[in-house]
Amino acid sequence: MKKIINIVLLLATISMVSQNNNGITLGAYVPEQAEEMPSVAKKMLVNKLGKIITENGITDDTNNSRFILVPNVTVLSKDIIASAPLRIALNLDITLYIGDGVGGNLFSTESVSVKGVGSNENKAYIAAIKRLNSKNTDIQNFIKKGKEKIISYYDSNCKTISNKVSSLEARGDSIEALSVLANIPESSSCFDSKKVAKMKALYKKAIDQDCKERLNTASGLWAANQDVNAANKVGQLLASVDPNSSCFRDVKKLYDDVAKRVKETSDRGWNYQLKELELDATTVQAARDVGMAYGNNQKAHTYNTRGWF
Repeated sequence: MKKIINIVLLLATISMVSQNNNGITLGAYVPEQAEEMPSVAKKMLVNKLGKIITENGITDDTNNSRFILVPNVTVLSKDIIASAPLRIALNLDITLYIGDGVGGNLFSTESVSVKGVGSNENKAYIAAIKRLNSKNTDIQNFIKKGKEKIISYYDSNCKTISNKVSSLEARGDSIEALSVLANIPESSSCFDSKKVAKMKALYKKAIDQDCKERLNTASGLWAANQDVNAANKVGQLLASVDPNSSCFRDVKKLYDDVAKRVKETSDRGWNYQLKELELDATTVQAARDVGMAYGNNQKAHTYNTRGWF
């Protein structure tokens, strides 16, 4: 049952990769700073970096991205302004780094100086961080260089990636294999017609496996007890089965049987609905969603930024 629930969470997780970013993902990662930052300011910095990522045409993947955007914040000056009340002025140097957080390779760097004033140090930090501007030309060029390096990584390691996908599929790890393919940017030469065909095939395997396991579990629950509580458990299992899966017709039959029984035996409504086929959704995009969702549910990377700063 735990395995089935994990697959339910995987296929229900929406981790949409927008159509205009070519599938490139980058995660904002703030390691321990040399000069301690207030926790609220650190959270603000993560949000600001996420905005910089998305507004420059990349998907912000803070969960488990191989490639990361890392800041190093240095306090250049800290002044107390004699006013009523007293105010603190901070002058910060924020150096940004893009690189391969798993391999430890640095791709691109850029430094920005920002100032902030607040009634305390925390508010001064926040005021300064707010001045990081995603429209800054230097930052845009920095992000562009990082994007090019990420694409180059996939171009150069295509054979290794393909071998990993084949190995995972051979041992039955279709969803993990799909996750590896889902991370290849569409703008990389590695993302070719063969990869598209493989993504579609692995996606079909994933949704067929999910459908079969949830249908078997739901059928067992319903055979054991046909009351409202059992109906609700069945509804939860069936609600997100992909309509393209091979056993969806059987899912629909069980769903109709349960709905009819609930109507006959209970005054309470049964609000579960089966997933509808989205005609405008491409199989490749759906496969990307599943692959990305899988990655987001895995143990987070331990990043290597040694020598970056």
